[in-house]
Amino acid sequence: MTHREIPHKPLHSFRRRAAGQAAVETALVLPALLVLLMGMIITGFTFYAVIQVTNAAREGARAGSLYRITQASSGLSLDQTVRNAICNSTATVSALGYLTPPVTAPNCITTSFDVRSSSSDVTITSVDVDADGAVSSGDQVVVQVTYHYRIPILSSFVRAFGNPFDIVRSVMMEMQ
Repeated sequence: MTHREIPHKPLHSFRRRAAGQAAVETALVLPALLVLLMGMIITGFTFYAVIQVTNAAREGARAGSLYRITQASSGLSLDQTVRNAICNSTATVSALGYLTPPVTAPNCITTSFDVRSSSSDVTITSVDVDADGAVSSGDQVVVQVTYHYRIPILSSFVRAFGNPFDIVRSVMMEMQ
């Protein structure tokens, strides 16, 4: 019986084809993975903004609920007390966190948020529960904060994402 040799291709030819196949697969999968990664990053930024706006409304409502107690020592109105709790330009931090840093936003006014003007993004409503016309324990204060959020990264590159959308949060607390 004679033994015949089976012809086979050299190993380096197989490696070259495998490397080419890996490059093609990477080229097909990489854009989808990058889009997924960018989506996760943008979602994280957006959740951060929602949490900070909620926190700002909560801080403002808390300051408003303590207004009756702090009014004599501060000399501020309910409106001023709530606005200072949300964004105080003399403080080093803001209830809005990194959304409106006081260092770069004098008087807490940016294109996304304006805490000081009469047409402000902060709405303060006081509900006189006992209808006595005075601020008393048990009355309610409602603070609504509106933040004009611009999607980071995408708003610079894609024109459709350049327009901000509003994040609105409202908190109600009783006066102490």
